[in-house]
Amino acid sequence: MISAVILAAGMSKRMGIPKQLMDYNGKPMLRVVVENTIKAPVDEIIVVLGNEAIQAARSLEGLAVKLAVNKNYAKGQSTSVRAGLELVERRARGVLFVLGDQPLVKVETIRLLVDSFKEKGGIAAPFYNGVRGNPVLFENSLLQCADEIQGDQGARGIIELHPGLLNRVDVNDPGVLIDIDTWEDYRRLSGGEGGAGE
Repeated sequence: MISAVILAAGMSKRMGIPKQLMDYNGKPMLRVVVENTIKAPVDEIIVVLGNEAIQAARSLEGLAVKLAVNKNYAKGQSTSVRAGLELVERRARGVLFVLGDQPLVKVETIRLLVDSFKEKGGIAAPFYNGVRGNPVLFENSLLQCADEIQGDQGARGIIELHPGLLNRVDVNDPGVLIDIDTWEDYRRLSGGEGGAGE
């Protein structure tokens, strides 16, 4: 069983508004990310909300997901990782961490990560042009160390604790490197760079 945890609790400090609710192709960005993940070979989806949680939850109406509310979201992404893990099924073999501000990640990329994970276990991470991106799929047993990560480390902190278990998955998907942290990022995204879906 593969569980997906979508991290969407952040404060968007540099933008001043909740980026997960910003429009992308006529829908809230978070909904696009969740819909793409639903198309992927995962067995359950947990969305971690925090900042503007009520509005974010409304944007996901009708989608088959579990919602976790991280009241400590201001303390960084590590708190969202832990909040999401609390709802992951115990029988899950792997946990895929997805960023709520990466709507361009292709469904095929997630399929490749799952295929690599089923063959090798450990940690499956996408690489585009030699650069590691997101989402990243972890063996559930490795996530017992989640209490050791702090602040905005997120899943990156877990990779740093287990570097020898990292399996590189080369993908033709620039979306694994594109997230939305600034208005300039958003304008580039809205201008049509890259493309999500199959």
